[in-house]
This record gives sequence, structure tokens and C-alpha cells, in this order.
Amino acid sequence: MSQPFDPNQPPAQNPQQPYAGGAPAPYQSAPQVNPYGGGGQAFPGSKAYVEQHFGPVSGFGRRAGALVIDTLLSLIGIIPMVIGAVLLVMAAPDVDELGATVDGTGDGGQAAIGGLLIALGILLTIGIQVWNRIFRMGRTGQSVGKKMLGLKLINEQTGQPIGAMQSFLRELLGGLINQVVYLSYLWMLWDDNKQTLADKIVHSTVIDVPKS
Repeated sequence: MSQPFDPNQPPAQNPQQPYAGGAPAPYQSAPQVNPYGGGGQAFPGSKAYVEQHFGPVSGFGRRAGALVIDTLLSLIGIIPMVIGAVLLVMAAPDVDELGATVDGTGDGGQAAIGGLLIALGILLTIGIQVWNRIFRMGRTGQSVGKKMLGLKLINEQTGQPIGAMQSFLRELLGGLINQVVYLSYLWMLWDDNKQTLADKIVHSTVIDVPKS
């Protein structure tokens, strides 16, 4: 026989639902937050968007270090250029006290070799730059310097390498801007998205990745 309802007694609780009225449980796991991008919806192409989706945007120091490594690599071409210059000097004809060349004292063959070595050095320097900073970096996102320091050049919206053509345009624009004022690279020091001027034009950025 059921007991009559007593208005002075509190309502019975369902043992399966100890917290009535839809109140939250006292212990709830904290929401997972991307450690680089912060909360909220980030604008595509912004630093927050890149860090939410692709990884931390690299700072000036590491990017400058990678550029120094790439520059030193291209200087391999200076070796044959220096040798060629020395040969040219040694092959030059003697001059008399009046400044006129003395016939039969020059070495035409040695001078030709020196000229060829200088040309070879110039081509080698350009070739290394094109291979390293355009094709390699455009296709993989990493030049030799970037790979050594754990950096990667990507499109700011897709996270993919920007390709050889865009990499060429980026290098060309950066070089042209720096001929006027050396701001293309330094721009990232005060830019909110840590981009150089060339990065902004081709919509690229550089992120930190594990070294391999």
C-alpha cells in the first residue's frame, strides 16, 4: 500500500540522476584548446589561423639563421671565382716604366682558363640558389638552411608548400624590395603575422617543424 503524499517531505531523487534540474556534474574535463592558436575562430591567413591549423609561426632569429646557412652554401661558387681571378692576375702581361704592356710576357691560355673559372663560379652560385631557394624550397617547403633549423615555408591558408613559381616570385620580390630599402626581411619584426613583405605578396609564412 503506497504512503500518502506528504507536502512537508522533499521530493525523492532518482539514484541514476543525483543532480536534479539539469545541473552540471561537479567534475568536467577541461575543453581541449590548441596551445598555439588560442580560442575562437581565426581569420584565414592570420598568425592565429596558421598556428591553429599548421603549427607555430617561426620567429626572426631562426629564419635569419636559415638564411645565413643558405647564403654560405651558395658561396661555394666563390672558390672557382677566386682561383680564376688569381690566374688572370698571373697571366697579365708585364708593363714598362711608361705603363705600356711588354709584348710576349702575357699568358693567353692561362688568362682564358681564369676567365672560364670565374664564369663557372658565377653559374655555380646562381645554380645553387635556384636549386635550393626556388625548386627545393618551393616543392618541399625547406631549403637546406630551413631543414637544418626545423623550419618550413608554407601557404598561409592551405599549409602546403607554395611551389617553385611562387617561391621564385617571393625571392625576386624580396630582392627587389631590399635593393631600395632593406625592409622585405626586417618587416617581420613588427608585423602582427610575422611575415616579410615578400611573404605577404605571395601569401606565405614560415612555421617551426621537427628537425630531421
